[in-house]
Amino acid sequence: MIQHVWERVSEVLPTIVATDDARIAQAIEALGGKAVMTSSQCVNGTQRVNEALHNLSEQGQNLPGVLLNIQGDEPLVSPQDIVSLMNLMLRDEVQIGTLVTPAMPGDAESGTNAFADKTPDGRCHSFSRNPDCCAIQAWRHVGMYGFKTHLLPELVALPETENEIRERLEQVRWLDHGYAIYAAEVKAAGIGVDSPEDLEKVRGIFAGELGG
Repeated sequence: MIQHVWERVSEVLPTIVATDDARIAQAIEALGGKAVMTSSQCVNGTQRVNEALHNLSEQGQNLPGVLLNIQGDEPLVSPQDIVSLMNLMLRDEVQIGTLVTPAMPGDAESGTNAFADKTPDGRCHSFSRNPDCCAIQAWRHVGMYGFKTHLLPELVALPETENEIRERLEQVRWLDHGYAIYAAEVKAAGIGVDSPEDLEKVRGIFAGELGG
């Protein structure tokens, strides 16, 4: 799964895999990629990315002004969607960016999907496990983030909030602390792998692409 994500993202952008598992790092390096080891104490992807950037900075490497956090459980990530997120991050007012796609029947039943309510300019006003948070159009959140790099240390230092705990969504913490999040719309995003059932669905998709 990590290999599939790395291959797709590498088509579009320079890619580094941040992990606390030496097996993942070795697998990526065997493919010719770059991996950075991080602590097993990271509680979410934002902390892991921030730690990876700190480690790279300590090694004397120049850091980009914008970075994307693409989770390793998104093997169907689309290069086009990555470009959409990068274009969103080029807007001066966007410090945190993400993606949304029109919600489909059945999305709410999974229990793992999140939904976003946003204005036409892309600014998100709420995230929830319940699509009823959306005032007009129901948007399913796609678990991919863009950040202006300088903002990451601030975000990981924020205390968690009651809303975040209730929804089990870290981006709610950022909203609760007054940070703006913008979302770009994509037509149809691939599913993330959050359960054994999701994994079987993805395996079926790949089997179909390979002709069975």
